[in-house]
Amino acid sequence: MRVENIIPLAFILGVSVEATLYKASKPPMGWNSYNYYNCYPTEEIMKTNAQGLVDLGLADLGYVYVTTDCGWMARDRDSEGRLQWNTELFPSGGQALGDYIHGLGLKFGLYSGAGYYQCGSTDLPASLGFEEIDAQTFAEWEGDSLKYDNCYSSSTEVMADYVSPASTSPERHEKMASVLDGVGRDIAYFICQWGIGEDLGKWAPPIGNVYRISNDIYNAWRSIWRITNQVVPFYKSTTVGAYPDMDMLIVGLRALTLEEEKFHFSMWAINKSPLNIGAPAAPGLTPAASLNVLRNAEVIAINQDPLGAQARLVRRYTEEEWDIWAGQLSGARAVLGIANWRNASQTVRLDLAATIHVQRAGARDVWAARDLGDVSDALDVTLAAHEMRLLVLGDIVAAPGPEPTGSYYAAADAALAGNASRISCGGIGEGDCAPAGTKVSISGRGASASFGAVVAGAAGTKLLGVDFVNHEIALDSAWGLGSNTRNATVAVNGGRPKRWAFPISGGDWFESDRMYIEVDGFVQGDSNRVVFAAGGDELAPDLVGFEVFE
Repeated sequence: MRVENIIPLAFILGVSVEATLYKASKPPMGWNSYNYYNCYPTEEIMKTNAQGLVDLGLADLGYVYVTTDCGWMARDRDSEGRLQWNTELFPSGGQALGDYIHGLGLKFGLYSGAGYYQCGSTDLPASLGFEEIDAQTFAEWEGDSLKYDNCYSSSTEVMADYVSPASTSPERHEKMASVLDGVGRDIAYFICQWGIGEDLGKWAPPIGNVYRISNDIYNAWRSIWRITNQVVPFYKSTTVGAYPDMDMLIVGLRALTLEEEKFHFSMWAINKSPLNIGAPAAPGLTPAASLNVLRNAEVIAINQDPLGAQARLVRRYTEEEWDIWAGQLSGARAVLGIANWRNASQTVRLDLAATIHVQRAGARDVWAARDLGDVSDALDVTLAAHEMRLLVLGDIVAAPGPEPTGSYYAAADAALAGNASRISCGGIGEGDCAPAGTKVSISGRGASASFGAVVAGAAGTKLLGVDFVNHEIALDSAWGLGSNTRNATVAVNGGRPKRWAFPISGGDWFESDRMYIEVDGFVQGDSNRVVFAAGGDELAPDLVGFEVFE
């Protein structure tokens, strides 16, 4: 059984694809009040930061959406049922605020929610049941975007409900999309459903300009790791006009080192997330070095590339703590991201032909703003702790990469031990548990799936394309150590089991994805034994099968 080869030539050279446009054709960029001011915005805060976008040169770079997040509205609607601005906080009202923002050449971003109350409150009204009049009101205020949140979705008692059918269903967000389409004004729709439930990448792109994929970001490095692992499978649905929202940037909030801020900004940019500044654009409140991160025009250009293609995780080295990401850019170019998750500096070696099918290319180091000339063969890169090296490749000469040996090793045919069990995906949905249609659950200590008679043409390290399923979404655990990963070990011919962290694979527990890992210990011939196992008491990802590449 064959599946698609590692990274097809079309992937790295880029292929123009016609896409249906929905409102803004590039990932939106702007400023949002929440990360710094929480649910306590005021007219003065909004005007000061809007003016700051202009004065700091951020508006000229594309940061134009100015969004007043939670806390702007009064407790009571008017006699006609219309939302009202809290005049103690916004004495001039919402229309005047919009006029001020438009007068600066910026866009007026509005906020509401698909629940009974707004986030961060116990009584401020949201839009559930008032979709028509609220959408019309937003249009009358000349709003340019609507961030639509998900609090109090199922009751007036629970602010964040991650599990009930009412909360996980897309229907409330679909309703507002339908209504917005009929108000006679282009209002970019920013879905903020937190990635709960199933199949976000299927239902949200057709109706939203952006769609939040995760629980909130917060001021810690580990939230960058968590959200990165959740964005991985959205390359399947990201397209011009529909982008995965990794949440607002924490650059400038003094939560990360400068190197971490550049890593964070890079990861959001290559995955085509909207770039919404969460730090204040008010004078003197954000470090100058952080503002320079946000003003890096070359990184912004990667994010705003007209092809709209999300980068992909093409290699993961979990124990060594680094990743390789690659994505298409317009003009037959590519972006290459080398991500160091380690808390210390390290030097890594990248084989361009084996990883991204490139024999030779002209390279530019984006953060260094320096042309490197031609790069080819193996590339040694010394990375600082938590650095992401961004390279843009052009004048690409393609190279053949490793090819599958010809056999597909389906988990359904493996010898199982411990609590491992086979799960049929038949009748669940088309393409589920691809390509085999069956998966194996490897749950807990002692659980494993063993494959005998695995063929290798030569001894040594081999590339495995592992098809897996992981939908262990970090929701409540997002505030702690939730990472959106499940870990599995792989051992060859009785060698030391090596650990890999598998990210989210798709929209439910049956949508598979493929991760490429390099595993040592193979001998020539058909006598190799490969064992996938859970790490300790942890649950491993469900396993569909694998191929060997040489």
